[in-house]
Amino acid sequence: MEEQDAARKQRLLRWLLIGIACGGVLLVGLCYLYFALVPRFSFLSVGCPVKRVLHLYCPGCGGTRAVGALLRGDLLTSVRSNPLVMWGLVLCVWQYIRMVRSYLRRDVECFHIPTWSWISLIVLIIGFFVVRNLLLVFVSYDYLGDNAAFWAFVWSR
Repeated sequence: MEEQDAARKQRLLRWLLIGIACGGVLLVGLCYLYFALVPRFSFLSVGCPVKRVLHLYCPGCGGTRAVGALLRGDLLTSVRSNPLVMWGLVLCVWQYIRMVRSYLRRDVECFHIPTWSWISLIVLIIGFFVVRNLLLVFVSYDYLGDNAAFWAFVWSR
């Protein structure tokens, strides 16, 4: 009975790995298509409501630019636009490698994601949100270049 259960889990893991790989290829294709079409059809571009209303950057602001730079192979611009995209990609690739390694070893306990990866991601998101908005508001450092004029006007009054 345990052998059947282990074999079933192994098949499930194999299909999960295949599904993730196919989903990754599909996601890259859709991102490429999106970035190929948006410059031609500006109505497809979606703006950030937090940036429009509060003139601050949410943790996801710059993410579209980061993904576009990543698809062009420009890693430095991608990290400068939004480092969370690169960190998320690293975590996803790392987890996928763990799953493949577990599949090859016939170990089905690969679904547990270590706590440190979640904690590091949450700390990075909150820290990134706070630091870049503090730099924007109080130092007028706006590396994305979208909100500096607003805050310069606010501080000039």
